Amino acid sequence: MRKIAKFGGSSVANAEQIKKVCNIILNDNDIRAVVVSAPGKRFDSDIKVTDLLIELCKEYRNDDERYKKTINTILDRYDEIISDLNIDKSLLDTYRNILEKNLTEIEDHFYMENAIKSCGEDFNARLIAEYIKSLDIKCRYLSPKEAGIIVEHTLNKPIILEETYDNLNKFKNEDVLFIVPGFYAYSPQGKILTFKRGGSDLTGSILARGLDCDIYENYTDMNYIYAANPKLIDKPRPITNITYREMRELSYNGFEIFQEDAVTPLLSKSIKIQVKNTNDPNNGGTIIETKRNNVDENPIIGISNVGDFLAFNITEYLMNQETGYIKKLLDIFEYQHIPVEHIPTGIDSLSILIRKKYITSEFQMQNIINTIKSNFNYDHFDITDNISAIAIVGEGLKNIMVETLYKISKVFYEEKIKLESIIHGASNNSIFVFVNKKDEENAINALYNELFK
Repeated sequence: MRKIAKFGGSSVANAEQIKKVCNIILNDNDIRAVVVSAPGKRFDSDIKVTDLLIELCKEYRNDDERYKKTINTILDRYDEIISDLNIDKSLLDTYRNILEKNLTEIEDHFYMENAIKSCGEDFNARLIAEYIKSLDIKCRYLSPKEAGIIVEHTLNKPIILEETYDNLNKFKNEDVLFIVPGFYAYSPQGKILTFKRGGSDLTGSILARGLDCDIYENYTDMNYIYAANPKLIDKPRPITNITYREMRELSYNGFEIFQEDAVTPLLSKSIKIQVKNTNDPNNGGTIIETKRNNVDENPIIGISNVGDFLAFNITEYLMNQETGYIKKLLDIFEYQHIPVEHIPTGIDSLSILIRKKYITSEFQMQNIINTIKSNFNYDHFDITDNISAIAIVGEGLKNIMVETLYKISKVFYEEKIKLESIIHGASNNSIFVFVNKKDEENAINALYNELFK
C-alpha cells in the first residue's frame, strides 16, 4: 500500500497541530509523501498566512511602507511555530531573504505575486521537514521545482504538463519521507505559478498519481464531507462514499472541503481519496472513488449553496431563426474573460447566467451592457440581480428526476419562495434552482429537510 497525505491550513496552523500531523505520519509507514498548506487560522479572528502574503504584495506594489511591518507579522507566525517545535531559528533568516528577494528582484508583478504567495506553503514544508528530521526520521523537503511539477500558464488556470508525472515517478522508490509544499508549481521557463485557493489539494493529487499511490488521504478539520454545509444545516448527514463526478460537481458549486480541480489527475488511475480529520484521524472519513454502491439507497448525495448570480435576459422576436445568435452573445462575455454557467432559452428569449463575482467593476458591467445594446435589435433587455443558486447533486438523480422536481415545487409552494429558474445538468446528476438572495437560506433548509430527512 502506498499513500500520499495532504494537510490543510487548519491542520498546520500552529505547533500543536503540526505535532498531531507528525503523529499521524509517523504511525503510518504507508505514507510516502506529505503535502502541506500554509498556516491557516488559529482562531476565528486570525488571519491566514496566505492572506498576509497577498496583502504584502499589494503594499509593496503601492510603495506602502507598511509592507515591512507585514513581513515581520508573517515571520512572527513562523517564529512562534519554530520556537514551539524547538528547531533551528536560522530558518527565519532564510525566510526573510526569500521574501525580500522575491519582492525586489522579480520585476513582473504577476510573477512576483505568485512567488510571494507560494512562500506560505514553502516555509511550512521546510520547517515541518526539519522537525521530523529532529525526531530521527529519514525525511527531506522536496520543492516542486526539484520534484519536476511543471505547468503551462493559461488565462484561466495553470495546465499540468504530462512530463510532471514522469518526473515524479523517479522518486517513488526512494526510501525517504518527502515533505512537499502545496499550492504551486513551475512553468517550463522556471517561473513560480500558484494554483487557485485550495490548490494544495491539487498538489496532493499530482503527487498521488506521479508516485503511483493507491490512496490519497486529505486531512482537514472535519470527520466527513457532509450532505450540506454544517454552517447552514444543523447536523447534516455525513457522506461515507461519493464519486469523483459528484465531488467535482459539489466542489465547483460551493463545497469548500475539496478543490474541484484536484479530482482530475486521479481519474485515469482510479486512485481513491479519503477525507479525514487531523484532530480525530481514527474515526469517520469520506471515500471518493470512481463508483459507489449505495446509489439506490442515497440517490442524492448533497445540496450546496452555489453563490450569487446575475441573469442577462434578452427577448427578441424570431430569435430562433437567426443563426449564431447565442454565439454572438457569448463572444461578449468571452472577450471579458467571464465564464458563462447556464443559458436557459425559449424560442424568442434567453438568459445568460454568470457568477456575480466575475463582474469586478462598474466599468466592466457598463461595457457589457453597451456592447449588447449596440449589437442586438432586441425587443426587451434587462438584468436580474440578487439571484442565488442551489445545486442538488447525486448519481441517482436520473432515476428519481420527476419525484425530485415534484419535491422542489412542493417545498417552494409551501414556503412561498419564488423560483427564478430551474435547470438540470446534461448528465442528469445535478439540478440547479435559482432563487432571490433573500430566500436562499430558507430554500436550502427546506429543500434539505424534504430531500434528506
